[in-house]
Amino acid sequence: MSLLRGVEIDRANSFICRRARRLFVVAHAALHHLLREAGLGRCRFGLSPEGKPFLVDHPEFHFNLSHTEGLILVALTKGSPIGVDVEIIAERKTYSEIVSRVMTPAERATMAALPNPEERFTQLWCAKEAVMKATGLGFGLPPLNIERQNPTPTLTRLPAQHGSPTDWQLRCERLPAHWFAVAARRPDLPLQRQWLMPQDLLRP
Repeated sequence: MSLLRGVEIDRANSFICRRARRLFVVAHAALHHLLREAGLGRCRFGLSPEGKPFLVDHPEFHFNLSHTEGLILVALTKGSPIGVDVEIIAERKTYSEIVSRVMTPAERATMAALPNPEERFTQLWCAKEAVMKATGLGFGLPPLNIERQNPTPTLTRLPAQHGSPTDWQLRCERLPAHWFAVAARRPDLPLQRQWLMPQDLLRP
């Protein structure tokens, strides 16, 4: 908590659920860890009209966070918007209840042919939400306006104002209990992965 600043502390203290508050605090501590590694030190945060946080004094840097039980994902880039999402593998009931609201007919057809459609659903949902967050719109960009196919999955359709699908880099990875995705509007952006435990964030 001591690593957080200003508006972050206010937001952390506004959580009623202790679990959600803990995830928020550790995620933002991880963000400050990356900012220190990038030589940015203390940073001021602002909010775009769509509600996406940004660095007031370093607008050339972009960051995004996602967290769920057991895993936190934080990304920091320079010169390219980025979005991330991490999800626990969906239960069959969750998949059945919401698949028609967030997946296109082609995506649903692909999933329906699989023995474990909730696995593919979680992968595609991570990928969609990462792109939605990278645009800065979040759910202001309806997930049905984005389409992905193939096992990778490959981005095949999104609104024209966000460029061509070939302008984007999209990576998905399966972990033992999670899927995570990273989306950047720059196909050649080099991505480096770093694993941290919470105690690593407390080291000088």
